[in-house]
Amino acid sequence: MKKITLILFALITGTTFAQEEASATANAAAEIVSPIKISAQQDLNFGKVANNTAGTVVVATNSATTESTLDQIGSTTPSAAAFDVTAASGFSYKITMPESVSLSSGENNIVVNAFTNDAGNDVVGTGGIQAIGVGATLNVTEGQPTGEYSGTFDVTVAYE
Repeated sequence: MKKITLILFALITGTTFAQEEASATANAAAEIVSPIKISAQQDLNFGKVANNTAGTVVVATNSATTESTLDQIGSTTPSAAAFDVTAASGFSYKITMPESVSLSSGENNIVVNAFTNDAGNDVVGTGGIQAIGVGATLNVTEGQPTGEYSGTFDVTVAYE
């Protein structure tokens, strides 16, 4: 009986210690890049427009107004908005602009839409400052009330 107990004990303890272990090693890595930044350098300005007819004033990303249906008056020169973007070299980012915004003068409003930029939709960072021009269309209604209209709009940049 002692032999059977001893044999059973040896078998049980032998199988307990016979478990195998395995391990593997993996690498871990991270690349820290500079945060993306944007700052406004110049405001979008449509200039001065007479309110005797409906039409549009289109300010291109280079400040040209060649597609406008209304004439500029006075000495104010229309200008595109300008932004400086700093993004890590070789990393793509996207520029998002509003579909439209409303400028106001007291209780009167006027719509600005068709925002464009001269960098495109998918841009690759250089690690330095990249200048981005932003243009848009001012939509003047017939008999638009006179006044100095103003408002704000957001341009967003984000890594892809």
